[in-house]
Amino acid sequence: MNRTRLTATDIVAPPAAPDRLAEYRRFGYISDQTISASVVRAARQWGSQPAIIEGGHQLTYQELLEVVERAAAWLGGAGVGPGDVVCWQTPNWWEAHVLGLAVWHAGAVSCPIAPFYREHELRQVIEQVRPAAVVTAETFRGFAHAEAFDDLLAGVGLADVARVVLRGTRPGWSPFDVVVSHGRRQESASVGADDPCLILFTSGTTSGAKAAVHSSRSLLAETRQLAGAWGLSWEDAAYMAAPLQHITGVLNAMTIPLQVGASAVLADRWEADVAVADIMRHRVTYSAGATVFLQELTDAARAARVHMPLRMFACGGAAVPRAVMERSEEQGIPAARVYGMTELPTVTVMNRAHPFDLRAETDGAIAPGVQVRVVGTDGEPLAAGCAGELLVRGPEQMLGYLDPDANRAALDDAGWFSTGDVGLVDGAGFVTITGRVKDVINRGGEKFSARDIEDLLVKHPAVRHAAVVPGPDARFGEVPVAFVVFDQPGQASAEDLSRHLRAAGLARQKTPVAWHFVDALPMTPSGKVKKFELVATAEERLG
Repeated sequence: MNRTRLTATDIVAPPAAPDRLAEYRRFGYISDQTISASVVRAARQWGSQPAIIEGGHQLTYQELLEVVERAAAWLGGAGVGPGDVVCWQTPNWWEAHVLGLAVWHAGAVSCPIAPFYREHELRQVIEQVRPAAVVTAETFRGFAHAEAFDDLLAGVGLADVARVVLRGTRPGWSPFDVVVSHGRRQESASVGADDPCLILFTSGTTSGAKAAVHSSRSLLAETRQLAGAWGLSWEDAAYMAAPLQHITGVLNAMTIPLQVGASAVLADRWEADVAVADIMRHRVTYSAGATVFLQELTDAARAARVHMPLRMFACGGAAVPRAVMERSEEQGIPAARVYGMTELPTVTVMNRAHPFDLRAETDGAIAPGVQVRVVGTDGEPLAAGCAGELLVRGPEQMLGYLDPDANRAALDDAGWFSTGDVGLVDGAGFVTITGRVKDVINRGGEKFSARDIEDLLVKHPAVRHAAVVPGPDARFGEVPVAFVVFDQPGQASAEDLSRHLRAAGLARQKTPVAWHFVDALPMTPSGKVKKFELVATAEERLG
C-alpha cells in the first residue's frame, strides 16, 4: 500500500542548536511531555470536569479518556501505529475531537484537513502524506466527503486504508459508534517528544499550501505559552467555531484545555447570534479567531444587550482596526492582537493586562523564548523602529516542512524562519506588522505598501473590508487595485473613496486606479486575504 511512516529524520531542515534547546529547557519553555499522554494526565487531574461540549452532548475528562482509549484501540486493530499518518476532515463535532485525540493516543501523526477543501486540495494532501487511515463526515454542507475520499484514495493506490465516517454510513467505512463501542482499550503510546505528531497544511496567501510538521515538544511549548500568558485554568471555557483543523482550533479547543483542564465549547459553523447565546450559556471565558469573528460577535452582543463573560479574545491572521477593538471593549470583550503562523504559532502574545493602546496599535509583545530579527532587502539587521522582513525562531517552531526544497527556501542554517512579513520592533519589544514582502506595489520604481492604503480605506464608515494588490500597467509596470466590501452594498462610489483617501493625505500615486466592489474577500481559515486570487483577477481585468 506504500503509506507514509513519518519520523523526525524524514524532515530535512536545520535542527535547533543544543545551546538554544538548553535555554528553552532551563526556562521551562519545553519539556519531555508528549501529546499521546495528555488525555491520561487530564483525566487523572480533572476527571469530573466537563471536557467537550457540542450541541446537546457533553463529556467529562474521565469519559473522554475512555472513548479515546477505545478509538485508539480500534485504530491499532486497523494497523495504525506510531509514525502512521491519519487524515481527518470534519466539522467541529464532538466525535471529531475524540478521534483527533485518539490519533495522538495511538502514537500516530495527526493530519487535519480544512473542512472546505475539495478534490483539488484533498488530492494534494493525500499524495503528500499517504495516510494509513482517514476520518470524515458522510456529507456536510452539501458535499459528499466520504465519497470524495473513496475516489481519491483509489486514485493513488490507497484503496485499503482504514476509514471512519461520522454521522452517516457508507459501504467500506466504519461508523463512529462501531469505533468506540467495543470493549478494547489502549494505553497511550510510548513515543518521543521530538517525534512528529502533527502535520498542518499552511493556508497560503501568495502561493499554494505547504505541509508544516510539529512535534509534541513544539506543540506543547506553544500550548504552555498561551495558557500561561492568558492565565487559563480548569475554571475556564473556550469557544471555538474556527475549524479544529487549523492551528487556532488545535490549540484553543484541543491542547490548551487538556493542559489546564478547561472546557471546549465547539460550534460547527460561525453564527454570531449563536455564539453569543453559547458564550452566555456556558460562561465562556476565552476565544480566538479572525477579525471578522470579533466584529460580528461585538455587533451581536450589542444587539442582544448583553455583557459578555469573555476575559480574552485573541485576534490574528489579518489587520484589526482600532475601531473594531474599541467597540469590542465597550461590549465587555477584551481583545488583543496576536501575531504568528502555522510554522511558529505565537511570535507575539498579549493579554488584557496590557494597556489598550498597545493591544490596539501593535501586534503584540515578543513571546518569551522567541527571537525576532528585522532585516533589510540585503539581509542586513535593522535598528529598532525600522521596518523590514521579520525572521523568527523559538521553542514552538515546527520541525520543518515535508518538502526539503521548502525548508531550504524558508530556513537558514541557524534556524531563522523567513516569515515573508514586513514589520518593525520598537525599543520595548512590541511588534507591528506593516505588510508582506510580496505585498509591495512597485509603481515605476517607487515602492509602497498596500497595507497603508488598506488601513485608510477601512476608516471610511461604509467600508467593512478592503484589500489592495498590484495590477499591471503599460506605463508604470504596477499600479494599485482595490477590492472593497461594504457594510451595505452601494454605500459609496469609487469617487467617494478616492476623495476619502485624498482627504486623509494619501499621495496621489497611491490612489487605486481600479476599484472592485465585492460581497466578500477570499480568505484563508485564519482570516488572511488570499491576495494571489485578487492579483489574478486584477491581471485579468486590466489585461
